Amino acid sequence: MCQIQIDLATVVIAALLNMVICFLWYSKWLFGPIWMKLQKVKMEEHNKMSLLYGFITSLVIAYFLAFFEASLGVTTVTDGMFVGFCLWLGFAATTQISSVIWCKAPFQLFALDTGCKLLSFLVMGGVIGA
Repeated sequence: MCQIQIDLATVVIAALLNMVICFLWYSKWLFGPIWMKLQKVKMEEHNKMSLLYGFITSLVIAYFLAFFEASLGVTTVTDGMFVGFCLWLGFAATTQISSVIWCKAPFQLFALDTGCKLLSFLVMGGVIGA
C-alpha cells in the first residue's frame, strides 16, 4: 500500500475558507434572512459552540477532500474542483435532498443549503488540488 501525503496546512486553510464562505452565504447581506425564515430560527439561537462544531466539520470535510485528491493524484485546481463537485453531488446533495423528500422541507431551503455546500466543495477542492 502506498503512502498518501496530505498537507495539513492546506487542509486547515481549506477548512477556514469553508467557514468564511458559509459565514458570508448565511449573512444578512446574502441569504441569511431568507434562510432564517425558511428554517424558522433566529440568529440569537447560534452560539460560539456552533462555530467550533462548524470548524470541526469543516476540517473533516477538507481532510477527506485532501485524502481523495491525494489518492487520485490530483495536482491541478480544475481537477481538485472536479473532485469537490463529484463528492458534493455523490454525498452532500444526495444526503441533503432527503429533508425535502421525507420531511417536506421547502425545496428553496435545500437549494440554499446545498448551494453553499457546492461553492465550499468547489473552493476547498480547488485549493487542495493546487
